Amino acid sequence: MENPEHYEYRIQINPYLLNADLNITFAGAARPEPGHKIGPAVHPYILIHTVESGYGTFVWQGKSYRLGQGDTFVIFPGVLFSYQADHAEPWSYCWVAVQGPQALELLKKTGVSTTDPIVRGADTEHLVSLYETIERVLEQQLGEAVTALTTDGWFRILLAEFARLNAYKLRYSSAEALTDSERVVEQAIRWFQTQYMLPVSIEQLAASFGYHRTHFTKVFKQLTSLSPKQYINQVRMERAKELLRTNLSIEQVGNSCGFTDPLYFSKQFKHWTGESPSRFREGLRRGVDGENTK
Repeated sequence: MENPEHYEYRIQINPYLLNADLNITFAGAARPEPGHKIGPAVHPYILIHTVESGYGTFVWQGKSYRLGQGDTFVIFPGVLFSYQADHAEPWSYCWVAVQGPQALELLKKTGVSTTDPIVRGADTEHLVSLYETIERVLEQQLGEAVTALTTDGWFRILLAEFARLNAYKLRYSSAEALTDSERVVEQAIRWFQTQYMLPVSIEQLAASFGYHRTHFTKVFKQLTSLSPKQYINQVRMERAKELLRTNLSIEQVGNSCGFTDPLYFSKQFKHWTGESPSRFREGLRRGVDGENTK
């Protein structure tokens, strides 16, 4: 497709726009003439550009950004912008447009926002290949489902690259939001909630965070009101209660919750709930039977 004031211009539009949380609207690339300018204007969608070569200027919320090869700028919906090719070495760039609330959430996770719309220092060749892949998928018109899933996947890979480039900013932001102790406890909680079925050494876990067991336990209890051992037992017992509603045997429930000895599991369960696993299950069944007879 030809476009005035461009040496090269191409665009592929998604023919299968759905009412979804994430929609790739179009993708393309261009090499404008020296001094070519777009805006001031606003868009109803998110538009992401990565500079392939040359230079240009992006103006956003009163700030002017000089951009070159490997730099990315993001235009957010409803916000006034303009951008212009350099007069001496005009840029070439590729782009992708996306709509939907999930797109905004995903961008936020990469460290890109309306107050920080620039990502610098990319491997240009790699990034351009991602844009071109999205463009080819749109061109192939493989049907709604295939197009949506494939473009969604490649778009997420593109965002993952932005997140990698912004890793230092993301770490800094996280450090500002949480103290070291809070961050360690948060990571430990995630570990307990996802790895509760595995044997756990509190001492080794504390050491993995650079803490002595005593200090780790103290900090954990200050923030959760439970010791690490109490917390993981709570996670295991809540999971056991859920599994006792199934047809798994008591031994299988125990194994699924990190207890290799069924007798020890029964003892711990009774200590925690006041009932043995068998009696707890009987109570569940009596409750169901009672509901069915009403």
